[in-house]
Amino acid sequence: MKARVFFIMTLLLPSVNVKASGAKEASPEAHGSAPSKDEHSTAKPATSQDGHGGKAGEHGDAKAGPPPSKTDHYVHRWLAFPTVTALNLGRERAEEIKPVPGRVTILVFLASWCVPCQQQIREFKKIEDKYRDQYTDFVYIFAHDTESDARGFSKVYQLGSNAMLASASVLEAFHQPELPSFYVSDRYKWLVMRRLNTQKKDLDELGQFLSLHTAL
Repeated sequence: MKARVFFIMTLLLPSVNVKASGAKEASPEAHGSAPSKDEHSTAKPATSQDGHGGKAGEHGDAKAGPPPSKTDHYVHRWLAFPTVTALNLGRERAEEIKPVPGRVTILVFLASWCVPCQQQIREFKKIEDKYRDQYTDFVYIFAHDTESDARGFSKVYQLGSNAMLASASVLEAFHQPELPSFYVSDRYKWLVMRRLNTQKKDLDELGQFLSLHTAL
């Protein structure tokens, strides 16, 4: 039996060698289409679309593509929450407004003459009352308002020592926000949410954010 197998392999061996020889002759080098030696020295390996240097086809059907440039942005730009000084209407003195580590800070920009502010202030107060004891601070900043009108509005809606009168520097720091608007700082003093010209859905989103962010 072994002798018969050996005999058959002996007959097949020349044809195998012929095929291998033919494949070699049909290679790119034989037709002059292969890169030159210099081209080989400077050629760079193809990278996959994910930009991690893998070969094309290693991650499913992904095709080779250029690596990401240094100017590509993969995450949002982190912004520190501004620190400003404004007049505290309840305490009648200038105070610094800045987030406190470990606490969420919400700055609400409004005005006594602003109709949407009048319509939404009760909802803001409801959210404030709900999260008052859960590491959350609300600050109401009156923009483009007179001190007397701001005091009257603050008294009606019981804003207390959380009511501030914005100065020009405060409005400049927050880029003259539309009214009403709110800015949220997380527990690490980063600006994590901003809503301008707020609507009911924005207040609902604020409540959802605080529900998650203040969870213990």
